[in-house]
Amino acid sequence: MTAPLYKVRNNNTSAFKQSLKLAWPISLQSILVTMLGMSDIMMVGHLGDAAVASVGLGNRIQFVVLIILSGLAAGVGVLSAQYYGAGKYTRIGPIVIKTLIIGAALLLPVVLLTFVFGDRLVGLATTDTAIINAGTQYLWVTMPSLAFVLVVMVFENALRGFSQVRLSMALGSIAIVINIALNYWLINGGVGVDALGVLGAAWATFVARSMHALMIVFCLAKSKHIVFPMCITGSDFYDKEQWRHLIKLVWPMMVSFGVWSLGTFVYQLIYGRIGTQELAVMSLMAPLEGLLVAFFFGFASACSIMVGQRLGQDAFSSAWSVARGFAISAPIVTFVLGLLMLSLESLMFMPYSNLDQHTLAVAHDLFLLITFGTCIKVFNMTASMGILRAGGDNKHCMLIDFSGMWVIGIPLTFTAAFYFALPIYWVVLITYSEEIVKSVLFFYRMKTKHWLRNLTLNLSDPSK
Repeated sequence: MTAPLYKVRNNNTSAFKQSLKLAWPISLQSILVTMLGMSDIMMVGHLGDAAVASVGLGNRIQFVVLIILSGLAAGVGVLSAQYYGAGKYTRIGPIVIKTLIIGAALLLPVVLLTFVFGDRLVGLATTDTAIINAGTQYLWVTMPSLAFVLVVMVFENALRGFSQVRLSMALGSIAIVINIALNYWLINGGVGVDALGVLGAAWATFVARSMHALMIVFCLAKSKHIVFPMCITGSDFYDKEQWRHLIKLVWPMMVSFGVWSLGTFVYQLIYGRIGTQELAVMSLMAPLEGLLVAFFFGFASACSIMVGQRLGQDAFSSAWSVARGFAISAPIVTFVLGLLMLSLESLMFMPYSNLDQHTLAVAHDLFLLITFGTCIKVFNMTASMGILRAGGDNKHCMLIDFSGMWVIGIPLTFTAAFYFALPIYWVVLITYSEEIVKSVLFFYRMKTKHWLRNLTLNLSDPSK
């Protein structure tokens, strides 16, 4: 059993040090995960626009399912942090088991449907036969590997609630090295293997994800970590109140994450229907934007951990102070990091030098817009994932996500693309109307302080 690392402190200096200690490994790990998907796109870049578009589209379809599962896993993180703050450490193991069962039940039918309707799903975004064929093959191999990702996400979130993040960072680093090495081998061939192209990238991702899951399970089981459920009694497993409490917490998160991820796929459909080149450009830009978002995912996660631990102790004033500091600093630091990315623009586009020159020219124009537009996204991510959801305010987050994306962003983007037939730059600019609306709503909800709640009081501890 691994002992807690420290007690929650309320002074600002220790809070700042604690946030850095938590944030940088999570941020690095998130960047590595982003690069894991980014490496597939980068390493098929020499195969042309169709290969980039097919891998990007396949990743975007997976992304919808992956984000829904991450909403489920995030519930483990929220409960883990609050139970940690309340000193109820043994409650995490049963939560992990229940979450994995729910996730498996959701993922199985999705995988089966992908095998039956994969080509039709890819065909929603393009009429290019080459993209449909390659994208479908990529999807058939990589979609089942989300089972391994589910295992990794659930245990990582449980560990984050205990402020233990370095193991996840180390294993994530190993996984991306495996993925890149296999990508190079399987895409281009060699050592007795024919060049597989896009399909090679898919198999590299599958193997890397499976190895990642096996490594984290092995490490936690060998160390008998408290978040790893070595056994679970029948009374714990069949306790309807515990199931109800968990489902009540996670279903709004899953729906909210699902609504958002499905919306990002709809945006991708819009780009794809504009043209293959536009789809290739946005497939190229998605991981670059993801690097910025991934960097600040660590800070949002650190915020959620620190706020959740304080809420579990009923330290509401301290929780509000931490939340306010994160909400102010995150977009400011994003702006500074955006300037740094712009200074390295030529380096970041180097892997795509073999693409069509007009494709690269459009991508360069969009890079400036997306870099600074991410500042608003980071504030929304911090307010939603780092603050409101730490107190279980999931239903309001769900409503805000739905309103900003499906009432404002998608209708305006669709109109700009197909009614006014605007160039891709202006279409992408209009998508940020969603983020502006959401930032106003998240700010208002945060200021109400209704999210300052101790979730551990809603369920009795059977061990007492």
